[in-house]
Amino acid sequence: MEVTAVDSNGAGDAHGGVLTAALLRGVALPDAVRRANVAAALVVTKVGPSTSPCADEIGCLLRA
Repeated sequence: MEVTAVDSNGAGDAHGGVLTAALLRGVALPDAVRRANVAAALVVTKVGPSTSPCADEIGCLLRA
């Protein structure tokens, strides 16, 4: 997946949060990392501080 990054603010927070949440739900590490990477990719497409994308947004991009 390729995105156009416009602001990296919040990417690390989103990645860490989604990774932790996925692991706590019992998702296997490779899949949890993939989800976290997608979350960070979505965050950098917006200008300014951003909240993490919701599970539906992440899932939609993973299925694409």
